[in-house]
Formats: sequence, structure tokens, C-alpha cells
Amino acid sequence: MQKRSVRDFLNIILNGTALGVVAGLIPNAVLSTLFKYLGKHFAANVFTTLSQAMYLLQFSIPVLVGMIVGQMLKFKPLESAVLGATVLAASGSLTFNANLKAYTGVPMGDLFNVMLITAIGAIAISLVKDKFGSVTIIFLPITGGLVAALGLVTLPYMRSLTNLLGQIIFKFTTLQPILMCILITMSFAFLIVTPVSTVAMGLILFKNANYVGAGAATLGLVAAAAVLSIGTFRAKSKGASIAIILGAIKLMMPNCARRPQLFLPILTTAAITGLSGYFLGIQGTHESAGFGIIGLIGPTKAYEMNPGSLVQIILAFFVIPFTVAFLADRLYSDVLKLYKPEVYRPENY
Repeated sequence: MQKRSVRDFLNIILNGTALGVVAGLIPNAVLSTLFKYLGKHFAANVFTTLSQAMYLLQFSIPVLVGMIVGQMLKFKPLESAVLGATVLAASGSLTFNANLKAYTGVPMGDLFNVMLITAIGAIAISLVKDKFGSVTIIFLPITGGLVAALGLVTLPYMRSLTNLLGQIIFKFTTLQPILMCILITMSFAFLIVTPVSTVAMGLILFKNANYVGAGAATLGLVAAAAVLSIGTFRAKSKGASIAIILGAIKLMMPNCARRPQLFLPILTTAAITGLSGYFLGIQGTHESAGFGIIGLIGPTKAYEMNPGSLVQIILAFFVIPFTVAFLADRLYSDVLKLYKPEVYRPENY
């Protein structure tokens, strides 16, 4: 690994994580709802198999992150493969269940730990990769295993970060409904461009039948997607703009980390969208809270819970967030001159 500044190295970790997450999540995010619908009408076995394949791709995310970061760091194939395997083992995607006496899995794992072990693993591999000579193929994977063991030690502490954020947001659910909706919408709009899984957060927070809060969380993701899709379109990254609409919002994690000013239009749009969502009666469940408009899961669930609310759903999920996002982006970019449109352009996409 050639010499790089700390900033460049961290930027590679962020970009690699974003690309790995998008590559693993997009197929299921885009096609799961369609396959479930088609499977109810014909060829159920075929579409069940297709749905399972799309879902299982999500388990590859830790490996993809490690491999992509390895490629960005100019690692050799074996070195990238070892980094990918190391990240998978330490990600929390696969854990031992003592009650079942078997390993069980959850897609993606803990992204905080994924990023931490990707960084540590990349440094470790770069330090030892030229030291083993002809026995590199033996000792380099062993080195990866040792780093993975360290990752299993750090995993509970990284998970505690997510739990802490969950506890903070849970306090919002006890507030007056209008304020609750605004704060939850802003929180989820923020979380979607961080390593936190909004799907997991939604499952944790809204099992208490807080349908209004779950609806607000869903709109938070819509607000973030609206701002970032409009911004990337302005930055002449039309492919990224479409990908964001389809669910690749975490693609923009590096951009938001480098330019925190981007949170201004995101949070502004989220606040207004959350407020409108309350008055329009948008609801959701713990299963839909972390998805937004991905696969139309959010709008579909809102309609199921309130049949006949098609106009309100179109306003809340499409008209209001995208209109406000357009105006907010122009305000902060063109009027206040806080950033240029180019800051939305993703790297390595």
C-alpha cells in the first residue's frame, strides 16, 4: 500500500463501504416488492427463489466492502480476498447462537465494526504482505483471522453505538406528536447517510405500534433521497441520481462526511416533510420504517393502513419532499453559497 494521508485512507474506507453496501443491497431493494407481488399471481416457486437470491446477496456486503477497499488500495487478489474474508468474520453478520448451537446470520452486520476492521485489516495486511515470501498464501490468511478475532472483541462496543442512537431517538417517541414527527423524520434522514442501518433501527424503535412515528421515519429516508437525487442530478451524475431513488442512499456517505453542509438541505427537507406527514396522516410499521420509497415499501404500507389516502400519499412521499428538496438545495447552494453542486458528485461511481 503506497503512502497515503490519513484523510485519503479514511476516504477510501468510506467509499469502499458505500459501494459495497449499495452493490449488496440494491437487488433486493429494487426487486423484492415486485417479486412478492408477482409471486402471488403466478409461478410462486420461481419468484420465491428469485426473492431468496436477492435477499441472500445482502450477506455479501462485508466481503464486498473488504474486496473493494483492497482494490482501491491496489492490493493483489489474495490480499483483497483476505481482507474481504476478515471483514465478514468480524462484521457480526454471522454469529454463534448458543441456544441453537449453530451460526445464525443477519444481512450486512454492524457497519461501524465493518469500517473499523476494514481499516485495521488493511493496515495489517499492508504491513505484513511482503514479509512471508513463498508462504504468504499460508500466513496472510492467518493474519486476517487474527484481525477478525480482534473484530469480534470490538463488535459489542460498536453495536453499542447503534443502541445509544436508538435510545436517543426513542425519547422522541414520547414527545408531543407534531414535534415527534419532525424530530424522527430528521433523525432518519441523518442516519441513512451514516453507517447505521435504518432498517434495524426501525425494527427496534417501532414495535410498540407507534404507527405515526414509523410513518415519520419512512418520510425521513424519502427526504434524504429527494435532496441527494436532485443534488447528484445537478452534479451531472444521472446514474447516481437514479441509484439513490432506487435505494442507494448510502452511496453518499463519503460526500456527506466530507461536506457536512449537505446535512442542511437534508434536515430542512426532513423537518418540513415530517410536519406535512403528520397533517396528511401518514403511517407505517416497524417493518416499513427503514425503507422510505425503496421498492415503494413505504407508500404501499401507508396505503394499506389508510385505504383511500392515495392523494395524501402522493403529496407526502413525492410532491412535498422533492419540491422542498429542490428549493432547499437552491437556497443553501445558490443563494447562501455554502457549497457548490459538484460536492454531490460521488467518487468511484
